[in-house]
Amino acid sequence: MYSYIRMYISNFLILSLPFLLPACTLHAPEDYYYEFALMEGWGNTNRQNTGRQLHEVIRHPENREPLVIAFEVGKPPAALIGFVPYDLPDLPEVDQPPIVTVPKVPISLRGEVLRQLFVEKQIRVVHWRLKNGRLKDDQNVVLLNFIPRAFSERAIKEEFLIIFALVHAVQTQADTIDAIRVMAEDENGVPQMSLEAQVVNYTAYLQGQIDGQQWEQRLRLQRF
Repeated sequence: MYSYIRMYISNFLILSLPFLLPACTLHAPEDYYYEFALMEGWGNTNRQNTGRQLHEVIRHPENREPLVIAFEVGKPPAALIGFVPYDLPDLPEVDQPPIVTVPKVPISLRGEVLRQLFVEKQIRVVHWRLKNGRLKDDQNVVLLNFIPRAFSERAIKEEFLIIFALVHAVQTQADTIDAIRVMAEDENGVPQMSLEAQVVNYTAYLQGQIDGQQWEQRLRLQRF
């Protein structure tokens, strides 16, 4: 099944790259794999139009940390609940450069585009914020709270993958994010599950270096 997903995405990107740039203003069919390919294609096309290579990092035009992005409705939580791995198997991570070799740049996102995509994909995001850890020899992490469409573990994992693809695609510079951490909560704000994934594992999954099961095994997950 997972090999079919990768083949579908690859074929779609080859045929559709010239038409994917305006994707954030169109309503895609409700096909999960089509939507996933559309998100990745938009990111690839954006890199081509800006003349960037896949792993090229362009310095932020302003030498300052971007403002925290948050929704206008409601107030953001004071802090996300502490994250502890749940049933994490002893699996080797995909090879990645040591943290000291990563350029010390802040996270750079198209906030309004991301907000619009969340609305179009009917993802109920409560709040998100950016942790620019690279500026302090740590990781750049996107922290996000959302209300899932369904509360089964499978449904939350699938929606997390969509969220991951959207956030990764709307970067204005290459590779400014190291990890994405989400908190699935109910209508009353009660945490149900937290998930975290490294961008290096997400990229490895897209490139076929690991399969879907291995992607899931590398998720850091906690149930509440």
